[in-house]
Amino acid sequence: MASVYQKRGRGTWYLRVKDAAGRWIDIASTAQAKTEARRLAADLERKAERQRLGLEPLPTECTRNVGELAEWWLKERCPAASHDREESRLRKNVIATPLGAVPVRHLTAARVEDHLHELEKAGAAPASVNHVRAKLRTVFFKARKAGLWVGTNPITETESRRVPKRVHPTLRMEEIPQVLDHVPALWRPFTATAIYAALRKGELCGLRKSDVDLDAGLMTVRCSYDRETTKGGHADVVPIAPALAPYLQAAIDTSPSDLVFPWDDGSMRSPGCDPEKVLRRALARAGLVERYDHLCRRCKSRETPHIERHPDASLRRCPASSAKLWPKAIPRPMRFHDLRHTAATLMLRAGVDAHRVQRILRHASVTTTTGIYGHLALEDLRDAVSRIGPAPFADSLLTDPPRALPAPTHTENLPSENHVLQSEPRGDRTHDPRLKRPVLYQLS
Repeated sequence: MASVYQKRGRGTWYLRVKDAAGRWIDIASTAQAKTEARRLAADLERKAERQRLGLEPLPTECTRNVGELAEWWLKERCPAASHDREESRLRKNVIATPLGAVPVRHLTAARVEDHLHELEKAGAAPASVNHVRAKLRTVFFKARKAGLWVGTNPITETESRRVPKRVHPTLRMEEIPQVLDHVPALWRPFTATAIYAALRKGELCGLRKSDVDLDAGLMTVRCSYDRETTKGGHADVVPIAPALAPYLQAAIDTSPSDLVFPWDDGSMRSPGCDPEKVLRRALARAGLVERYDHLCRRCKSRETPHIERHPDASLRRCPASSAKLWPKAIPRPMRFHDLRHTAATLMLRAGVDAHRVQRILRHASVTTTTGIYGHLALEDLRDAVSRIGPAPFADSLLTDPPRALPAPTHTENLPSENHVLQSEPRGDRTHDPRLKRPVLYQLS
């Protein structure tokens, strides 16, 4: 039974209660009266009883700060495949910031929300802020399962940022051969498979010869790099496009190892390989550019650079030094992953239903396929709106002159040019109340 007492010469009321382990403890309270102290002691006694019965979690005194808890997650719970990326993100946006020094037991949702706003003010994109928020939520979730933290997750009460939907640039059907012709031989089958089979970068690097059956026209996607599974966590069998078969055959014939796309020494391409740079150079050589930046090298050497932007690479002169301007092609801002977007878009434009495209891209939901990976061109939308309404009626509006309305056949009730329409006053009851017509008055 809980009790309260007050030490002689002191005004503090002490609560004597049993904790969750059944031990008697003395707690100094802030109660101003004996009745208030008894109420607090009874509350603590009921809470300890619920903890002993397992109805409430046992108290855990977490002495770490947010940065130390993030370090624990990186060391003990972070997946090995994403460790380097997540460590860079957390060190830059959490551990090395004032938020990392906040004790975990003092962390609130308001403090986390302020930190996310500071990241936004520093120029972080909404998607990057959401990634930081998601990783912090995962850190606290894993810490709670490991017994390092007890209580609600403070990150769940923060607000997720709205990410504007961007339009990913893709290749047209006629542009694919142009790009592949300018890709180096070492990267050409690699890039062609990304386009025609919609494989991710890690799946291409981990693809093995035993996974490709050219006779049956099937390819098994089962791993990413040296991991035993893909991003989706499952293996899938996808068909091989006829246009892709020669590229796969050439890659298998020249490969010195069991991998389809290894380096020249037969080793696997690491996550640090940069096929995006190869793609950008191929786009520039194929003429698929946004603009040309014309640079004056003489002004650059004088530390007063002069750059002009033009849609072509014609010869131009610097207005300051009259020197020749050197054009530099600025290709489309395409990522290597946008080749996967290209595959989805081309199939949707060809009339393939979204569910088959989903199976080929191996998405869990068809909304991901249509909402993120399907980018219809303006010509597709123009073709769609042109189907609205019957075509003959639309053509007649453009060619035939407007026809006059037919003259009325009954003219006895129509007013003459000497009559005007005027409503009858309410007080006059000379007309038939069943007729709701305006009264005609003769002009004098």
